[in-house]
Amino acid sequence: MTEKNSPRKLMTLALVFLMTFFMVLPASAAEWTVSGNVESHDPTVIKEGNTWWQFYTGDYLKVKYSSDGVNWTQGVPMFKGPLSWWSNYVTKTSGVNEVWAPDVIFHNGRYWLYYAYSEFGTNRSLIGLMSASSIAAGDWRDDGLVISSDSSKNYNAIDPGITKDASGNLWMSFGSFYSGIQLVKLDPATMKPASGAAISSIATRPGVANNPIEGAKIVYTNGYYYMFVAFDFCCQAASSTYKIAYGRATSITGPYVDKAGTSMLNGGGTILETGDSRWHGPGGQEPFFDGSKWVMVRHAYDGNNSNFPTLRIRDLYWDADKWPSYSASSGYYKVQNRGFSSLYLDGLGSTTDGAALAQWTGSTSYNQQFEIVNLGNSYYKLINRGTGKAVDGLGSTAAGSNAVQWSSSTSYNQQWELVNAGSGYVKFKNRATGLYLDNGGQSASGSVVKQYGDSTSYNLQWVLQKQ
Repeated sequence: MTEKNSPRKLMTLALVFLMTFFMVLPASAAEWTVSGNVESHDPTVIKEGNTWWQFYTGDYLKVKYSSDGVNWTQGVPMFKGPLSWWSNYVTKTSGVNEVWAPDVIFHNGRYWLYYAYSEFGTNRSLIGLMSASSIAAGDWRDDGLVISSDSSKNYNAIDPGITKDASGNLWMSFGSFYSGIQLVKLDPATMKPASGAAISSIATRPGVANNPIEGAKIVYTNGYYYMFVAFDFCCQAASSTYKIAYGRATSITGPYVDKAGTSMLNGGGTILETGDSRWHGPGGQEPFFDGSKWVMVRHAYDGNNSNFPTLRIRDLYWDADKWPSYSASSGYYKVQNRGFSSLYLDGLGSTTDGAALAQWTGSTSYNQQFEIVNLGNSYYKLINRGTGKAVDGLGSTAAGSNAVQWSSSTSYNQQWELVNAGSGYVKFKNRATGLYLDNGGQSASGSVVKQYGDSTSYNLQWVLQKQ
């Protein structure tokens, strides 16, 4: 999922709606320490059962596998040589063995592996397709051409990225330099562009020489489509200028905008990661949900190891405004009730387990500030800044039961789903009780926060105010 063509080798406060943060667990919120065979470039990963599989750019498309996503073993390349039909579209004069930027998905009982084959520096390119009933069994079938490009096209047919939209439709993003990132709908029967499907542009960098954007990967979560791309130039070891950027949209076809509201069709893109003194040119980005949490899989050149192209994986979070982040904590927020707008959640300064979670007229006290922390499973913890205690449902399923504060634990009583209530408001649904935080229809400072079943009452609706 990163380019390989063109001059390339030369890469406020929007209030919270539904959030999917991930909590700081003791050993998370950090880079994974990968081991074994760590070579990688443009990685894509998938899990079959308990086994992780990684496909990546290299001679005849390279493969690795792992039991935990951390320690990797080299596998056998996907191809023994160029497939006979490739030369109908691409005649390579350099890097003839190299197959680029794969993407793999599971759909309708098969694993579908997309890949690119191209002449570097040109848009004489193709995206091909293989499929198998099992990666471990290795019963791969050549499914032929998906799409191609040449000098008659304004796009470059590399860097496939497959996405399933909220309705279950399949789409492929692709593109590198030239006219930027393209999108086309796929036929689920063939897994190739649907008959008559339009190819549309969804991201480009007008005014930037050579239009250095590629490797798009789109994922759907939090009610948004997030597109991650690589800006600038890869493949130059320590001189690589690759960096990872993103935008989001409410429709898979866009428009995608960055955090400043700039369209990605007009050069927009908020930077997630750039190189540093050790790791150069991060790219080949793939956000991946491993079954319990999101991670970002990508490559970078390791300055401590002769700039070796290296697999990197780290936890990926979504902040209070539902933007991607490498930080597990969203910071501190005041939580104001919609029904009784003068009142805010307040810890009252009590550090006793079981102490009431109260409401109070707004102030600057830390008792009214809550850290919202990702739990990595679509649930969140609310930690009071003044007391250090977590908001807890106590396991009671009785309507009208109190919400309290308790020392932080892994109990479901302390895990809350943030449900979009519209107009910038959210509802807090407890994982253990199934009940929602509720003002209880109370207007007095010091009133205790309750839990009730779902309703349209404003008493269940809260707004988060970043501090």
